[in-house]
Amino acid sequence: MKKVELVAVGRILRSEGKDGTLKIKLYQKIKREPFFEKVYIGKEGEYKEYEVEGYRLVRNSPFLKLKGVVDLAGAEALRGRDILVRSEDLPPLEAGTFYDFQLLGCLVETVDGQKVGKVEELVMIRNSCLLVVKGKRGRIEIPLVEAICRVVDPEKGLIIIDPPEGLLELNEI
Repeated sequence: MKKVELVAVGRILRSEGKDGTLKIKLYQKIKREPFFEKVYIGKEGEYKEYEVEGYRLVRNSPFLKLKGVVDLAGAEALRGRDILVRSEDLPPLEAGTFYDFQLLGCLVETVDGQKVGKVEELVMIRNSCLLVVKGKRGRIEIPLVEAICRVVDPEKGLIIIDPPEGLLELNEI
């Protein structure tokens, strides 16, 4: 399966116990019980499909059990790898909300119609997010906050910003 069809939802932190259970970290709040039926775990560009045998929360820590991962060695072999799912398997969100990956490729323009570029990356810094936009002026980092990002419409592939003075010129020398 190609990675483009897949979205990272978490990372495998370590093994937990001798039966192949994995302690994981979810990237976003995935509000879905039970967890996904199938996940994909990759190594060097190849992605293997795993059927989910079980998912549980223990003191707010998520644990995942995959079919075919039956012992400590099998679990340890997956340590540090991303957990991916098909984007169509993600649960629907409330109106006006979106998944981070939906912003990639969105056109960014100012409220007066000036084209800034396209979102090529998202950078998380603690609880804040920066849109990394590549355009004619090079790479520009734009904080993903309501005061700046006035319209965020992933369905239309458009983000309209009202940048403070000097934000778009930060990378110019």
